[in-house]
Amino acid sequence: MIQEKILYEQNFLEKNSKQGPREIGEKLICKKSKTHYDYYVDGKYISKRKDMERLRKLVEREYRGKLLAELRIECKYLRRALEADQRLSDVFRDMHKGKRILIEPDYEPIEKRIEEFESAKYNGLGFSDNDQTEYITNKGERVRSKSEKIIADELAKQGIPYKYEKPLHLNVDGMMKNFYPDFTVMNVTTGEIKYLEHFGMVDSSNYLKNTLSKLDIYEKNGLLVGREVILLHESAYRPLSSRVITDYIREFLT
Repeated sequence: MIQEKILYEQNFLEKNSKQGPREIGEKLICKKSKTHYDYYVDGKYISKRKDMERLRKLVEREYRGKLLAELRIECKYLRRALEADQRLSDVFRDMHKGKRILIEPDYEPIEKRIEEFESAKYNGLGFSDNDQTEYITNKGERVRSKSEKIIADELAKQGIPYKYEKPLHLNVDGMMKNFYPDFTVMNVTTGEIKYLEHFGMVDSSNYLKNTLSKLDIYEKNGLLVGREVILLHESAYRPLSSRVITDYIREFLT
């Protein structure tokens, strides 16, 4: 969330802002030769072979200096966004209670939207009596596969609100029916709802047929893959990667 991002960037700034005066003053220039690069510090040639560590530190210092400058700007805008979020929510809160009870606010702070999402009750798809497999997430939920447990645990670890197999009312072949995404998830910055699907046997022709049918239902209801629908997949030879899960979380949910 915004507060956590501000805190992270402030901590980074504090840890990396201290530099000595001489180090700050040294200026590294790089020039392209035919087959290599030549390096000059304050106009004096520096051998890469002899002084690689010094050159590396100078480049790192230059990079960190530019990064810190951008992070300071980023922190300033994040604080403004946080203040704006508070002011917008205060419009409704500051009205007389007698007026507030007559309407629902058009704007709610992201924290409240997350709280309402996480506290919502629902009846999931459930398990048949013959289903003897049991995979329990770190939050104590029963899921259908080891991979779904990995996904659920990573979502929880990253602080992403989610619901497992929460019903979604969609048009299926001309009739409104309950449809059960693997995970209904919320972007912790924008409050947007997305649907995360895990396809675990894409090397099976029958499974792939069912997968395409499921995606077709999403698309015909205006929920597009890569926008509202996030896909994870694996096969017998290509197992699910935790790194890929993290990449999708960072891209779509934070």
